[in-house]
Amino acid sequence: MKHLLFTLIAILTFTLSTKAQPNSPYQPDFNNKNYDKVIEIAQEQLKINPKDSMANYFMGFSYSNLKQHKKAITNLEIVKESGLIGPAILLRLAQSYTAENQTENALVQLEKLDSMQFGFYKRLDQQEFDALRNNKRFLKVRENMYKRANPCKFNESYRQFDFWLGEWDVYVQNQKIAESSITNTNGDCGILENWRPLGSNGGNSISYYDVNDKTWKQNWVAAGGVSHYEQPKTETNGDMLMIAKGNGVWYRMTWYYNKNDDTVRQVQESSSDQGQTWTNAFDGLYKRKSE
Repeated sequence: MKHLLFTLIAILTFTLSTKAQPNSPYQPDFNNKNYDKVIEIAQEQLKINPKDSMANYFMGFSYSNLKQHKKAITNLEIVKESGLIGPAILLRLAQSYTAENQTENALVQLEKLDSMQFGFYKRLDQQEFDALRNNKRFLKVRENMYKRANPCKFNESYRQFDFWLGEWDVYVQNQKIAESSITNTNGDCGILENWRPLGSNGGNSISYYDVNDKTWKQNWVAAGGVSHYEQPKTETNGDMLMIAKGNGVWYRMTWYYNKNDDTVRQVQESSSDQGQTWTNAFDGLYKRKSE
């Protein structure tokens, strides 16, 4: 989850990039979208110091917001030369270069942003980048950022329980007893169960892969209480197996996926001797609802 944490920090940095100058003479007018005034103040400062980073920064962003992209590029490139090469600057430069039909320069900025391991793929979906939408290099950058922002989606360990996803009717001995909705949640890092038995209260569980000890775990909440299941490292029955070790009775849950008829059999067993022997407590068949 290192990349996810890094992305969250980067998003915060990106969001605050034009708001974290409490003593800046440009900030009030910039926040009020009075970009002409910002440019006027910055121009006076640049007469004193042509390479003033903050003056060029706010001037470049103001020109960009006014769609004066050639001028924006001039100021923002000066900011880059001063060593301030942040994600907001690279992205804004890429937007301005795209607007000026300077495709190569735009792609260079985006590839630099990609090399910094950011995950701002949604920023690339803005209309400013429509001219690059079918460019292979642009698509590669977006793909890299998308994968970086959604690490669980592309990690096989997190996908081991995907066979359970779907909308189901649940049967015991050919009698429908419940409906169940199983969905991905939290960027495909977890699996949420909404169990709805016929004629009684239901329950919910969230299952997730614990990357630290490389096992699946599940927290089940219902009217009867809370159970915590964990995937044992010494048992591998079925397509997924988890055990809840309570103070008294233990429970073992095993899922069997039948690819041929696209059903899932869920078997729950109980043990009063800490797993030495098991007694069947539930044997249900999940049949996928027709669309």
